[in-house]
Formats: sequence, structure tokens, C-alpha cells
Amino acid sequence: MKIRLRPWMHYWTAQSLSVLSLYDRAIAEFRAAIACDPSFAAAWRCMGFLHARQGRQDAAADAFREALRLDPNDDVTRFNLGFIHHQFKRYAEAVAEFERVVRTSPYNDRAWYGLGLCREQLGETEKAVDALKEAARLQYFNPHAGYHLALAYHKLGDHEKALAEYERVKSFDPKFAEQIRRETGVAQAGRVLPAGLR
Repeated sequence: MKIRLRPWMHYWTAQSLSVLSLYDRAIAEFRAAIACDPSFAAAWRCMGFLHARQGRQDAAADAFREALRLDPNDDVTRFNLGFIHHQFKRYAEAVAEFERVVRTSPYNDRAWYGLGLCREQLGETEKAVDALKEAARLQYFNPHAGYHLALAYHKLGDHEKALAEYERVKSFDPKFAEQIRRETGVAQAGRVLPAGLR
């Protein structure tokens, strides 16, 4: 008689296989855990992570959606679903997920950053600025947030704030600051060059 392992046994076997980078075998174990208990949200979530790691974004999104159906308050899974929507250029869907994350986890700088990037892509530059400012406030040394924030300020024509963001980023990441300078025309002398002179 074949003894069927309980869901948690499959789950921990899958975790061990993941550590060994045996992702397909790990996914098979997560599936076995789910077969034993279809409401096992953690198994759905972990399987989604592995699918995403292997570039199977559709399968990852499906697993994350199922995990969220079972546990709607799982902000980690919601963030990752938002990230996948961003990768697929489904910016409105990503915004919806990131907004829910920042409502319930307002200190999640990565969700604010993702929200800012997606707002930027949707042409909602002022809302992008708000989100990117919060991301930069929560994670001061994130040069990516500073870079996108400076570009958004520049796009809005607020060159003084673009310059201030350039100076802030320059204080801890000169390489990113130089990229801001090149792309916005913010000069080290403290002025903004007209577009034709860059």
C-alpha cells in the first residue's frame, strides 16, 4: 500500500529542492502538496516564485492569483503579481496591485517604486512623482528611484526639483547622477540646459 505524504511534507521537500536549484522537481512537489490540499496558499505562492524564476511569467501569474484568492491579504504575493504585470507591460493591472500593497503596507518602498514606474508608463507623471518620492523617502539610497524621480520632475518642467534630485543622488551614487545629468541636461553648475544645447 502506497503511503501518501501530507501536504507539508511535499512543501518542505519542494523547499529543499529549490535550495538545490532543482526547480522543476520542486514545482512537482508543490503541485503534489496542492493536490493534497488545494487551499494551500503558501504552496501556490512558492510555485509562482519558481515559475517566475524560470521565466514562465504566465504560469507564475496564475499561481500568484490563486494564492491571492486563498489569502487576499498576502502583500508579498500581490507585489510579485504586480511586478509580473509590469514585465508584461500591463501597467494598469500592475498599478491596481501595487496600490493595494501600499495601502496595507505603506512602508514597502519597492511597491511605491513599482507604482511610480507604472504610473510613468501610463503617462500619469504627477502621480508617478508622488509614488517615486515616497519610494526615495523610504529607501534614501535607491538610485533607481532617484533617477526616475529626476526624469519625472524634468518631464513636468520642474527643473529645480530635478536638479535637487540630481544633487541628492550624486551624494551617494555619482554614476546614476551622471546618467540623470545626461538625460535631463541638469548641469553641475546648478542650471538646466535648454534641450537644443545638450
